[in-house]
Amino acid sequence: MLSTLRCLPPIGVALLALLFACLARAENLVIPGSGNPEHVLGQLAKAFNERQSQHRVIVPPSTGTAGAVRDVGEGISSLGRVGRSLKDDEARQGFVHVPLGRDPVVIVGGAQVGVRKLTSAQLLDIYGGKIRNWSELGGRTAPIRALGRENSDASRQALGRSIKPFKDLVFDPAVKVVHLDPQLIELLDRYPTSLGFLNRSALGAAQSKLVHLALDGVDPTPENVEQGRYPAWVELGLIHKPNGLTPAGRAFLDFVRSPDGLGLLRRHGILPASGAR
Repeated sequence: MLSTLRCLPPIGVALLALLFACLARAENLVIPGSGNPEHVLGQLAKAFNERQSQHRVIVPPSTGTAGAVRDVGEGISSLGRVGRSLKDDEARQGFVHVPLGRDPVVIVGGAQVGVRKLTSAQLLDIYGGKIRNWSELGGRTAPIRALGRENSDASRQALGRSIKPFKDLVFDPAVKVVHLDPQLIELLDRYPTSLGFLNRSALGAAQSKLVHLALDGVDPTPENVEQGRYPAWVELGLIHKPNGLTPAGRAFLDFVRSPDGLGLLRRHGILPASGAR
């Protein structure tokens, strides 16, 4: 190789050096972490990858916010994704939190659910096992296949903040508790009379036409979140270490904050963070 370079004219050596430098700066940026922003970040990554060819952003399956904290903290990844605010012990590790926006948590039914609204009391009765059939709520006769999440899930915590009794509610044994967003969406697709809850943007991955139910008469829209009328939402975000961003990480963050990136967030029902341009 060295002898080949010596035979090249100076301009050829310069071009090869430039090519090697560009290749050296190219990066596969893996963004691990929460399932809440997984779908919309996948869409942002797709748009970013289509707009340039130097870097490639990869959004792998969820490892939870704790996975983002671990991987970014250990230097495995320069960027991680989170679906909640950092806990005190996590914040003390010195992460930089980049908010993406507020995403409404939707009470969502399968494609054959005819009911279009629930009260907080009805939601508590469903997950507590007191209401088991859609006919009890004015719908057609069909079992309610209730799907739940673990206590640490950001969507469940958001509902617990807006419906206080939901925070410590012991789910009925018939409620199917799942631990990953794709599992919940798969069950909502599979069972058309099912009921679950998840942040709105994540439901873009569904294969069927799911039903968004109003809660206490208020629709789960970004406009209602902005006006304070709909209280259940999660804040999606990214984290990195100070001075820990790679060139790909900086380029991707610039894209996310660009008009194209912010527009994509809005199209997925996310209210962009205040101060975003």
